[in-house]
Amino acid sequence: MPRICVQMITKAKRTKTKTAKIRRGSVTTSVYQFDRKDGRTIYTAAWTIGRRRYTRQFQTYAAAHAEASLKADQLAAGRINAAGSVTVEDGGLLTEARKLIGDVPLLSALHEWVRARKLTKGQVIAAAEAWAARNSNTRKSIKVEVVLKRFLDYKTKAGYAVAKDHKSAWNSIRETFGDQDIGAITTQQIESWITAAALGSHVTRRKRIVSLWNWAQDQHYLSRDIKNEAIHTQKLKSGDMDVGVINAATYAKLLTYFRTLHPEYLPSLVLAGFAGLRSSEVHKQTWDDINLEAGHLRVSKAKKGTPARRLVPLCPAAIEWLLLAPDRTEWICGNLAVERIRKIATRAKFVLPENCFRHSYITHLVAKSGNIAETSLVAGNSPAIIRKHYLELVTKSEGEAWFNIRPSNVGEVIDLANATGS
Repeated sequence: MPRICVQMITKAKRTKTKTAKIRRGSVTTSVYQFDRKDGRTIYTAAWTIGRRRYTRQFQTYAAAHAEASLKADQLAAGRINAAGSVTVEDGGLLTEARKLIGDVPLLSALHEWVRARKLTKGQVIAAAEAWAARNSNTRKSIKVEVVLKRFLDYKTKAGYAVAKDHKSAWNSIRETFGDQDIGAITTQQIESWITAAALGSHVTRRKRIVSLWNWAQDQHYLSRDIKNEAIHTQKLKSGDMDVGVINAATYAKLLTYFRTLHPEYLPSLVLAGFAGLRSSEVHKQTWDDINLEAGHLRVSKAKKGTPARRLVPLCPAAIEWLLLAPDRTEWICGNLAVERIRKIATRAKFVLPENCFRHSYITHLVAKSGNIAETSLVAGNSPAIIRKHYLELVTKSEGEAWFNIRPSNVGEVIDLANATGS
């Protein structure tokens, strides 16, 4: 058993007095008082392990006595290593730690914390809060297939054709996640689904699933307190975009069809194909921002992140078609006009690729002018996008034919386009 020795301090001009012995069975530790020449008094706890002497100094007797008592307890219990290193302060911290973790073993708690910190890259609390928000008792479990059906029903009733236009993406979401709780699906799972398709589809697939998850959050199927898992997916750069273009003959037939049967949608069709406005821009366009005499329009509402204030020149053909509009006051059209145009045209057996009016406008304009910078300016795109996606899809003569579709020569354009195979 360890033998307790009396510390002999030989420094001159100070007096040592043994003030206490602490016994635990055969183990004894001591507390000494040292009166220094400068008038200060210090207290030393002393204990021995094997042949090695240990001491520690304190400013108060109580602190020294507590340390000597701790070492006596540790040595009597056979915890020799602890007696050589653990202090009273360490013991206090250990006691508090055990209170905090309750019945969980201390080492298990530490292992769990280290692993959680590693997995969350140090953001343990944020990750825990996000998990708690996703698994809150206030949110009821709901399967993705149920949310998807309600989402598509809502969009269809609102006049959007997303159910049909993006059918393959919805089917893939349903097959991959359909029977799972939408709140339990992780960002990693969503990213795996996004990248499972061909490279050119990554951006489109991300847009589809983000729109679904955002809608689910609006409907309280997901917590509103945190960003949903789809939003956290990595934003991807566009690959080779599928640019669907129609020819001048098809556009001429569409203009004639809507002028005759659905004249209220004619101005929207003109702005989509002769001015290249995005659907959201068409829906916000007003007649006040169209100057038919000067031959241009100012975009009333541009897409976020694009040049918001731009003038778009109107070719003489566009002006002639706009003059045929039955009403030229306030709004160009009702909301969702482009979606309704697509739906009506599809029922009439027209084959229209997605976003074909804007794609066709940009394609024919850059072919006609050969000027990438000018095309990017009026289209509200960067020159890099024009150069990457719209060059050499049609010939210069086809571009000229597009902007020469007038109400008076529709038949000639159709005959010419069909004759040249445009």
